[in-house]
Amino acid sequence: MDLAGTAQQFSGLESRLEEQDHRLDQFAQALQTLLTRTAPTQVEVSPPVNPLPSEPFSVSTSYPNLLPPVRYGGDPTACRGFLNQISIHFELTPWSYPTDRAKIAFVINHLTDKALSWANPLWDTDKPIVYNYRDFMSAFRRVFDPPGRKTNAAKSLLRLRQGARSLGEYALEFRSLASELNWNNEALIVVFSEGLNDELQDEIAARDLPGDLEDLITYLSFIDERLRHRRLTKERSKRPPVRQPPRFSVPLLPESHS
Repeated sequence: MDLAGTAQQFSGLESRLEEQDHRLDQFAQALQTLLTRTAPTQVEVSPPVNPLPSEPFSVSTSYPNLLPPVRYGGDPTACRGFLNQISIHFELTPWSYPTDRAKIAFVINHLTDKALSWANPLWDTDKPIVYNYRDFMSAFRRVFDPPGRKTNAAKSLLRLRQGARSLGEYALEFRSLASELNWNNEALIVVFSEGLNDELQDEIAARDLPGDLEDLITYLSFIDERLRHRRLTKERSKRPPVRQPPRFSVPLLPESHS
């Protein structure tokens, strides 16, 4: 075994390894320089002046088209409509009236005439009732919405007649009165049919009519419209023709030559 030759080979190999290490060091330095030049600049961000609160907050929904209730003067027939307007207003804007007294103040602010005369002493003397919304509204109903409303509605419904009105106008008033009562469909149909005018009753005498009140109203509306159109056409045909005034032609005079 030639030890001298082997040592010489190892010496050459060691030299090449040192040279490779030197090149690797140079490559590493060059790479570091390149990375330093192309690294993005980091901007320090300062905290906001007014940080947002960490706790959630509620947002109130607004209703720009919400109209205030119509002022109420004490008419029993308008009481329920007024109370419904008040209820809807509180339903849509609950955040505006956090206490019972605030709600009662809003109600009194929309009263006039007899109704205001009833509520004024309660508010002026600071009665306990003006601190309890439910008690206040119960007392309000006892005064202005008496229990006889249903009886009056039944009497009015039995006396209701179509007359010269259109069926739509008659049906509108009929529905309004019937909503106060708990009558079944058959009873409402009988009363509604009795209130029709003679012309419409004669027209439907031999017809099979719908068994539902709303279907009957729709069906009769078409017939009523036809009868009205037919009547209007006859009235127009009976009118005498409009005579036009006679037209006179004025002859042209010949031009004079001077």
